[in-house]
Amino acid sequence: MKNKLLVMMLTGCVLTMAVGCTSAEEPTVGTDTGFEEMAPEFATEETQEEAAPEENTETSEEPAAEASEDTQQSASSDIADGTWSAYLDNTRKDDAGKVGEAGEPMSIIYDGGVEGDVLNVVGVLGPDPYDPTGFTADGSHALKLTDSTEFVMSGGDTGPETVTKDEFGEHFKNCLGSGGLGFEVVIEGGAVKKVTISA
Repeated sequence: MKNKLLVMMLTGCVLTMAVGCTSAEEPTVGTDTGFEEMAPEFATEETQEEAAPEENTETSEEPAAEASEDTQQSASSDIADGTWSAYLDNTRKDDAGKVGEAGEPMSIIYDGGVEGDVLNVVGVLGPDPYDPTGFTADGSHALKLTDSTEFVMSGGDTGPETVTKDEFGEHFKNCLGSGGLGFEVVIEGGAVKKVTISA
């Protein structure tokens, strides 16, 4: 009987200790589980923070590159550096670019005008020195003007005369119907250095 009582008491103590140990271990397990659950979220936040600056950097560089390209396009003439010439004659629009009696394309400007810092000429311009393969296509050509562009009216009794951009724009429009006054433009560094209308 004493042995049974002793066995029951020992069993009770063991059970009490087991329950106490289990309850003491549970918070540790709970803490570990909580840490494991938080760890992936923490890692995800870090990944998102690292990824975000890379996306923003790429996005901010692309518009800058596009803006740079736009600035370069608007900052220069759309024909190459050199000397170009044509006749001002809006009555011969259909002849622009066709091969003439001399066996070369006819360089004729039949429309255009000064708009802001651009001289638009519509037609075909020929290169100087002559190169039969170097003529421009028939169409509109934007010639970039600057503060240092020289505008010259040549011919007549008084000889060459330097005029303002606005005066040149008016003369250019009036001379389109002249029946063949000469037009010459010198382009350097993508901008018009000198433009001349001559008799």
